[in-house]
Amino acid sequence: MPAVKWIGLLLLLACGVGTGVTLLRFERRRYLQAEGFLALLRTVRLDIDCFSMPVDRILRQCDPRLLVACGVTQPAADMRALLDRARLYLPEEFCRLLWDFAAQLGTGYRADQLRCCDYYLARLEPFCDQMRAELPKREKMAFLLPSAVAAVLSLMLL
Repeated sequence: MPAVKWIGLLLLLACGVGTGVTLLRFERRRYLQAEGFLALLRTVRLDIDCFSMPVDRILRQCDPRLLVACGVTQPAADMRALLDRARLYLPEEFCRLLWDFAAQLGTGYRADQLRCCDYYLARLEPFCDQMRAELPKREKMAFLLPSAVAAVLSLMLL
């Protein structure tokens, strides 16, 4: 019977650590996706400003690594389709701003699109800055909290 108890305690601790590692990866993925979308918006703005490219062509010629950072494996015809394909890990306000940007992008002249890009870049950058500042704390919490709960539960079972 004591061997079963120790095996159970080890499994409980392993589950706590495994959950912590999973949450740690989620927090990193969330931050990297926010940075990816910010880089995508900068790329869109640059291509519209320098080359007057249409949005569908910008997204088709976009760097695949940038799309992967956004959570998409294949390019899309427009920003809405790109957001539909992406699995978003971002905060609700960030997602809402992305959807608003997608609705406005490609609907006006070049100057209107540049203003749109500038507006949403200015709105999304503070979110990324805040996520960057909070990332170390959130990573620590994501890893330590499940591990600590598992340790406390295992001590209670002893």
